[in-house]
Amino acid sequence: MKLMIGENIRAYRKKHDLTQEELAERLGVTYQSVSRWENGATYPDLELLPAIAQALSITADELLGMPEVEKEKRATETLDELRRECVKPDYDADRIVALLRDIRRNYLRCNDAWRPWVEGNTRAFGDPRILPEVRLLANAYLELYPMRESVIATMSLIEDEEHLQDFLDTHTTSFDCSARALLFNRYFWRGNMERFEPERMYQLQDAMAKLLNDDRYLLPRNATPEEQDAAALFRESLLTVFRRDAADDGPDMWTDARLDLAFSLAQRALRLGDTEEAMRRLDGAVRLLENTVRITEEVPVPTSCRFLDGIDWRAREDWHSTDNHPDRPLERIIFFSKFMGNMGTCNCIIPSRIYARLTGEAFAPLREHTEYASLCARVQALIVTKPAKIAKKP
Repeated sequence: MKLMIGENIRAYRKKHDLTQEELAERLGVTYQSVSRWENGATYPDLELLPAIAQALSITADELLGMPEVEKEKRATETLDELRRECVKPDYDADRIVALLRDIRRNYLRCNDAWRPWVEGNTRAFGDPRILPEVRLLANAYLELYPMRESVIATMSLIEDEEHLQDFLDTHTTSFDCSARALLFNRYFWRGNMERFEPERMYQLQDAMAKLLNDDRYLLPRNATPEEQDAAALFRESLLTVFRRDAADDGPDMWTDARLDLAFSLAQRALRLGDTEEAMRRLDGAVRLLENTVRITEEVPVPTSCRFLDGIDWRAREDWHSTDNHPDRPLERIIFFSKFMGNMGTCNCIIPSRIYARLTGEAFAPLREHTEYASLCARVQALIVTKPAKIAKKP
C-alpha cells in the first residue's frame, strides 16, 4: 500500500496557509526536507511524525491516511449515495445504516458532513431499523459541533419517546438560547436602542410569519373544512394589516404567504359553490407568480410594512433539486432571503409545486371552466429546468 504522507503534508500545510519554510521552522528541519517529503522523494523520520501531526493540527492517523482532497471526494460520494438511497420509496435500510456508519467513522470532520441533516432524509432516518445508527451519528456530530440546529431539529422529530428526553437534556436547554432571543433581551436590558431595533424587527416579523405560514398555530391536526376556512379568512385579515403600506401588488417579503392564501381562499370559494370567485383568486396568484419569476439578478424586496422597514429582504433566481435527488434536473426558482448581521432566513417560490397544487384534485371542479386550462398553461410555462451536471452552484 502506498503511503500518502507527502500528499497529506502538502494538503494540510496549504489548508493552514503555511509555507514550506514556516513548517520546516516549526519542525527544526530544512525547507528542502519538507519539499522532498511532499514530492515523495523521501519520507520523514518516524520520530518526526508526532511533531508533524501537531504542527498541522491533525492526528497521526490522518497524517498517514489518504490525502485530504481524496477524503473529501469519497465523503461527497458517500453523502450523495446516502441521499439517493433515502429518497427511494423502497430504500434499502441496511445500506443506509452502512453509509451512516461510514460517515460517522470516517467523514465527520469533512466539509459536507452537515448534509444528512438538511437533505430531506427524515422519513428514512425515522425508520426503527435505521434510527439507532442515526442516533449515534447525531451524538458524534454534536460532540464536534454543539447546538447545530439542523441536527437537533431532525432528532426532535424522529427520536423515539424512550430516548427523546435524554437527547433533549443533553443537547438543549429549557430556556430559549437562540442567538436572536438572547440579543433581543440583551440590548433591551442595556437600553441600546440602536442595536435593539433590528432585533425587535426580527422578532416581530418572525411572529407575523408564523401566524401566516404555519397552520399549527391556528388549526388542529385534523381540521375540518369549516375550521380551515375560518383560518384562511383570519390570515387574509392579518395579511391586509401586515401589508397596509404596500406600494403595489408586486412581489414583497410576504409573497409565499400571499400565494398560499390565494389557494386556500380559492378552495373555500369552491366549497361555497362560487367558481368565479375561485378563479379570481387563482388568477391573482398566477399574476403574482408571473411577476415574481421575472426576477433574475438579486434585487431588494419591500417589506410592505413600516414597522419592518429595517429588514433587508432580497430575491434572486436560483436552481434547485425539488425532490432532493442529486441526479434530477434542477428547476429555476426564486430565492427570497433576509439577513441581519451573520444570521438569516429564507424561502423559495417553486413554480412546479404551484403547478402541482393548481392541477390537483382540490381544483377538479374547475376543469370544465373555460379559463382553467389557460391558467394552468400560464403556470406550466414558468417551469424551467436544466440538467444537474451543468448547473452552477449558487
